Amino acid sequence: MDKNRYWEITRSDWYGTVQVLFAFIAVIMISSVFLLASYWYLWIMIIAGVLFLLVVWHTKNFAYLCPGCGEVFEVSTLEDFISPNGVNKKYLRCPRCGKRAWADILRIKEKTFHKK
Repeated sequence: MDKNRYWEITRSDWYGTVQVLFAFIAVIMISSVFLLASYWYLWIMIIAGVLFLLVVWHTKNFAYLCPGCGEVFEVSTLEDFISPNGVNKKYLRCPRCGKRAWADILRIKEKTFHKK
């Protein structure tokens, strides 16, 4: 594991994630008060948009550690959305060994762009 780029989830990471989830829930509740009765289709579009943003945020901030071979890898937004979750694990196929397993979640310190 590249210790300069990834680290294990800490308590402050959990607090940050909970804050993002509370913001998501607040948007759902506030928009439902104003929109659900009359403009339910607009409310559904808002929920879908905020859910998409939540998954994109998660994809950009978290990576996974294969329990079999120790490979650290990132996934696409679609794969992040459709893969089964645990509290601190996600069921994924490792790109290195090809084994499906409950991969541990790691935090990405920052995105780095490789020059080709």
